[in-house]
Amino acid sequence: MDELIETIYELTIVMERILKEGAFEEFEELLNHRSALMIRVDEWKQEVTDFQYTSKALEMLSNILTVDQQITPLVEKKLTEIKAQLNQLKKQKQVSKQYTPYSKQTNGVFLDSKR
Repeated sequence: MDELIETIYELTIVMERILKEGAFEEFEELLNHRSALMIRVDEWKQEVTDFQYTSKALEMLSNILTVDQQITPLVEKKLTEIKAQLNQLKKQKQVSKQYTPYSKQTNGVFLDSKR
């Protein structure tokens, strides 16, 4: 059990470093992997009656929580930045459509659509 928690702790430290570097795809992969390990820990806790964490495991869990609390604002900041960029791209696309007149290809023949 301590090995799983230690692996989760190490992944959390790596996730913090990767997030600061801006490698979001890698961050997502590590987040998914860590989530799977956490599910395994929860399953193991349910199987064992009268389960108690060791002092080492409690210390690592406390450190994991601290790092997660430091990571959360960074993730939220990046998320709002990305949302703003997506909104800006959407607005640019709408504006470019408005200023680009609709033209219909007629094989070189001009058709007067008013008559």
